Amino acid sequence: MYGWRGRIGHIYPAVVAETFFSDFFRVIPEGITLALTNLSIQTIQEEDLKRAESQLDQAVDYLAKRKVDCIIIGGAPMFRLRGLEGEKALIERVRQSTGIPTTTSQTAAVEALRYLGIKRLAVATPYHDDQNEMIAKYLRATGFDLGQVRGLKRHIAEIHEIPLDSVYRHVKRTFLDSPEARGVYVPCGHFTVPRISELEADIKVPVVTATYAMVWAALRMIKVKAQIRGHGCLLETVADQ
Repeated sequence: MYGWRGRIGHIYPAVVAETFFSDFFRVIPEGITLALTNLSIQTIQEEDLKRAESQLDQAVDYLAKRKVDCIIIGGAPMFRLRGLEGEKALIERVRQSTGIPTTTSQTAAVEALRYLGIKRLAVATPYHDDQNEMIAKYLRATGFDLGQVRGLKRHIAEIHEIPLDSVYRHVKRTFLDSPEARGVYVPCGHFTVPRISELEADIKVPVVTATYAMVWAALRMIKVKAQIRGHGCLLETVADQ
């Protein structure tokens, strides 16, 4: 049986998933599968986000019928539109209606950062300034202090085309320009950060990406402990949680 150790349900926000699969299966322990359904986000414009949000209930129903062990809802820009309380209400509604442990990509990242004891962050994104401002507002509302919040000013359809060396240097420079930061948060499950362990060795602080925060949260919810080495200090904690 596929997923003999656990079955993770994921609602992927964009119409096409590519880099997320690569990052997920690079680190996921043996015996765990991914059941994925998509929403229809093509841009990060408010109208597009609201249309995608209207599809959430159906996506949740698809995953519940597959009897997954947990659900992670992607699409942090949607949750930032809802606000913190709206996001919490969504998580609770899905939990109550399905009986399945549930979180969002944004909540997973916040919990991961707190688990690592990080209070002051640098934030390196692929986004334009309008989304960066919303990210900063959300993170401050959840209790974080922020250094630089800096984006590469790319649209959704362009993010997967960003060269990996550019991503690495972007994350590193954002941190180096935030002298009081004690960690780096990299939002967007479509945004691959290469060589996280090497990056952490360079800058001497944890790097938490959206995808790896989701993996970490999912493994906690389904109570799987595993040795995950070479992909950053967050995933190394999976063996102990």
